Amino acid sequence: MRSKAVVSALVIAFAATCAQAQQPDPLQTTPPKPAPKPLTFPQRIRQLLSRTPSTFDDARGTPDMVVSNYLDPKGGKTTIVIVNDRRRNLIGFYIYNFGNLKDAKNKDEVYRYLLDANDAISIGTFFVDSEDDIGYKYLVSNSTTLSQSAFEFVYFAMAAVSRERKPEIRKLLGLPPAKEESPPEVKKAAEGKPPGRR
Repeated sequence: MRSKAVVSALVIAFAATCAQAQQPDPLQTTPPKPAPKPLTFPQRIRQLLSRTPSTFDDARGTPDMVVSNYLDPKGGKTTIVIVNDRRRNLIGFYIYNFGNLKDAKNKDEVYRYLLDANDAISIGTFFVDSEDDIGYKYLVSNSTTLSQSAFEFVYFAMAAVSRERKPEIRKLLGLPPAKEESPPEVKKAAEGKPPGRR
């Protein structure tokens, strides 16, 4: 009987100790931290661009557009405009400054080259917009967060395709091969006119 009393006392003491150990000390608890505000589109794209050999131009950007300049290790600069298309829930990567078809004498040959290039490249599409400017675009869904590796894959692949295809396109148009990029391609993307296909 004595052993039952000792065992009962030990069980009660153990239960009391466990109950005290489970109660948090009010001095040691901290209120939960508020969740950080989500990044805006330009902030997120700048964050992704910060890990690439490129710069961005805030003066030419908008809340739904970031203008970046990829500094190619092989020389040269490619302006890549990144647009948040809220209406279609897409992020668009655009490169212009290939040339204009308006005065081209061999339009069919240029169109044929662009179609063949679209079949050969693994990412993106060459197009001709309503003003006959040749561009290159890639659209990605904005429904999920774009990872750093996915962003870099698209960004670098587009820059490489532009570097490889631009000389031939400009040659077909009868334009000089080495022309430094200028702001008109930014203006087109900023006007919010998504490029169309013919």
